[in-house]
Amino acid sequence: MKKRFLTLLLTLLAVLTLTVPAWAEQTPDDLLIYDTESLLTEEEWWELEMTANRISWQYNCAVYIVTIYDYEEYGDSVYEAAANIYNAQDFGIGQNRDGILLLMSMWDRSYALYVRNGGFAEKAVGKYAQTLLEDSFLDQFGENDWQGGFASYLATCEDFMARAEAGHPVKKPLMKVLPLALVIGCAVALAVCMALKLKMKSVRQGAEADTYVTADGLNLTERYDRYTHTTETRRKISKDDDSDSHSGGGGSGRSGHF
Repeated sequence: MKKRFLTLLLTLLAVLTLTVPAWAEQTPDDLLIYDTESLLTEEEWWELEMTANRISWQYNCAVYIVTIYDYEEYGDSVYEAAANIYNAQDFGIGQNRDGILLLMSMWDRSYALYVRNGGFAEKAVGKYAQTLLEDSFLDQFGENDWQGGFASYLATCEDFMARAEAGHPVKKPLMKVLPLALVIGCAVALAVCMALKLKMKSVRQGAEADTYVTADGLNLTERYDRYTHTTETRRKISKDDDSDSHSGGGGSGRSGHF
């Protein structure tokens, strides 16, 4: 009887969560997943909620998922909306309100990641880790696999937190940083060399005696220009990946479309 009562109570909680549009009136300690757009079934929501709860309290860093219809009700951009929701609803764990939020705006199929600064969340999910976290769910969202995308998001958050707790937070590999550093160094060195070369006077030994005649001793009676060659410079134009990095509102993150 007690087990049946608990099941009914949990089912009622799930139904209320999926149907009440004024999700913001609920206290942040109640839930971690606010699916106001009903993208999940009750069973899917409950499974993800339990996973998010376990991860959050294991690492004292809350992992949130919020789905809304239009981010413009909360901010001028989807990232600003995520920051505003996080701060207005007092999300997070501890004095620093540590946590990570994935916001989805279904009207324009946009999303934002918000990572709270100044604590474990920032250490576990830094700028480079945010790009990997983004990659973990975008393909599934593009195929409307909401449950799969949310599950990948939670699993990746847990993996990053475990690494950070062990003292090995996710960072950009050295082999990806070194080539860029070498290119920048070579470019700076080349620019310096070119500048020095332009300041040098051309000096060479003349084959004829009149080479050494000064300009005052010359009487030029004919002048002409001779075309030698054309120099063409090309620049590669890179394609945007439709995602942007942000900071502000007490945190940092990324946003884009799926």
